[in-house]
Amino acid sequence: MFSWLRRRGRDEPEIPGMVTSSRRPRREDQPTGPDPALRTTLHHAVLNDTWLFDITEGGFVDEPATWGPLDPQDCSAQLLRWFDAGLVELHQDDDPSGEALTDPAVDLDYEAADLPLIPPDEARALLADPGRWTDETPDGFAVPVPTERGRDTPVDRWP
Repeated sequence: MFSWLRRRGRDEPEIPGMVTSSRRPRREDQPTGPDPALRTTLHHAVLNDTWLFDITEGGFVDEPATWGPLDPQDCSAQLLRWFDAGLVELHQDDDPSGEALTDPAVDLDYEAADLPLIPPDEARALLADPGRWTDETPDGFAVPVPTERGRDTPVDRWP
């Protein structure tokens, strides 16, 4: 009884009497890599000394079409990929709150690479926790900066 329910071979039809029209294998979902637009946006952020809290807000992006908040988990995953590959490191900036942001006499034009380096274990923990990337704590004012390896590696070879 129900002999037609037996296991069928690869070339056999699913329904008795059905003729298969092709031997095309079933398409399997391919794992997707990092979103190219996110990679480009984050690379721009890293090259422009963007604070972590500004990265997720997306306010540093010059093109209005890409302006807006970015998914913190996606940003974290991408920055961790680069950090683990030795392409970026994290430096600690001070919170320039208050008049420093609006006072033209205050010089905020400096190299983030000259800021204190956050030790690798602490930097990795901070990059893995985008909930800490706010302008209400010093953590949000950490700046991802390309390492020497990152500066020497063409952008299309960044993972």
